[in-house]
Amino acid sequence: MDDRASWHSSWKRLALFLGLAAMLMIAVVAAGCGGDDDDGEAAPPPAETGGGGETQAGECSVEGVDDDTINVFASADVESATIGENLSPGAFIRMTNLWLDQTNSAGGILGCQVEFVVEEDNFDIPTCTRLYRDALASQKYDFFIGPTNSGCMAGLSELTGAANKWLFSGIAADHQPFMENFVTPYVSHSSVSTFLEGRTAAKFAAEQGWKRPALMVPNYAYGQDVGKGFKGYYSQLVPDGQVVNEQFPEFDEDNFTPFINAMVGANPDGILTAFFSSFILPFASQWGDSGNDADIPVISGLASVDAMLGWESADAIPANFFGYDRGNYRLLAESSDVGKEYVELWEQEYGDEYPVPDSFTFQLLSTWQMAKALIEETGTVDPEAWKETIESGEFSFDSPYNSDPTFVNPVNHMADTCASVGEIVFDEAQPIPAVYDPETFVVGCMHEVLPMEEVRQLTDNEDVSDDALATYYENAGE
Repeated sequence: MDDRASWHSSWKRLALFLGLAAMLMIAVVAAGCGGDDDDGEAAPPPAETGGGGETQAGECSVEGVDDDTINVFASADVESATIGENLSPGAFIRMTNLWLDQTNSAGGILGCQVEFVVEEDNFDIPTCTRLYRDALASQKYDFFIGPTNSGCMAGLSELTGAANKWLFSGIAADHQPFMENFVTPYVSHSSVSTFLEGRTAAKFAAEQGWKRPALMVPNYAYGQDVGKGFKGYYSQLVPDGQVVNEQFPEFDEDNFTPFINAMVGANPDGILTAFFSSFILPFASQWGDSGNDADIPVISGLASVDAMLGWESADAIPANFFGYDRGNYRLLAESSDVGKEYVELWEQEYGDEYPVPDSFTFQLLSTWQMAKALIEETGTVDPEAWKETIESGEFSFDSPYNSDPTFVNPVNHMADTCASVGEIVFDEAQPIPAVYDPETFVVGCMHEVLPMEEVRQLTDNEDVSDDALATYYENAGE
């Protein structure tokens, strides 16, 4: 099957949401309430976002919901924007505003309005963990969305699972809670993970004929996971290949000359790095200055909007420079009705200030879509009912990643989303001239890069039958 087939097959448009003007029920509240002093510094209160208007809703009929409102919590890097202005708060707040407007103005989910609270964690793991602990202790929230911080996300499932609450992966789409550390069944992954990024990069490397790749992944949970995902799948695709060198710069490293020299000295035929956002830019500049870009292709990492904004001319982008993406807006707008609808809504609402939605925005969109589908399917916010539904192998939802319904793996609860690798070029006709060349995209979807026979090697979930797993792969591969 063509790489882009699952992105481009046609399917029936989503029904138009009915209703009156939206009343956006988003509340952004101050961080730092509760917890011990040594758990992290209290963060300043972020700004309030949202709109107004009246809402027409029917009777709330979701079991377990109080006050006719589905309450949802997340923490995020809102004020400090450590990982990029266009990622946070952009990914969390702006796309969520659009989704809440559409959903609440149409009467909510089974008559229940949705209210979302996000608190500032300053990209600090102790602060992030404390915020979720306090939110759980409040007993206010029906389910939780994970943070922007990978290190915090990795340990959250134990907290939320112990409190009998569901956790969606959110932006920090790490695969640890769903694979090596599947410590609770009350988790799900609705977007693109580091695992999928690494494996899609391996697919790209194999198709490009790389036999001697080198890796430079930051010494941080995100980079380590991408490298691990790459190596695990690359060894399957290219049994006679060899990773000839690995480098592990610190998260905030800005002098890459020693690392470049070490990699080039190993004579690689391609290099994978795992930077993201604007952290790509100093490496890109130093890599281009080294003169090696003409001969050695590089996957730069997650080249999101903040990275693209840093390249102001074609000369600034090294030759043979590729990136991976969690949901390129041009690709998704062509590929799914959900993607097209929300790209258009984004352009109408935010286009003057933020001309394109970043890939991180689609992670939140997919999370909200999955949550809505679980509630509608089960009529409850009970995590046990959600678990049983997912583990049937038949559950699906409408995501921005696929033209057809997106099915969810019953063993690891990871949705069949797709990542892409493409060449970064300069096109002055685009709103942001530094863009992916859509003709170069190599797409990897979960059901493809994680073969059925490997699923149980990575995730221990004895509650799921072989028939349910086979059903998922049959549905996802159609």
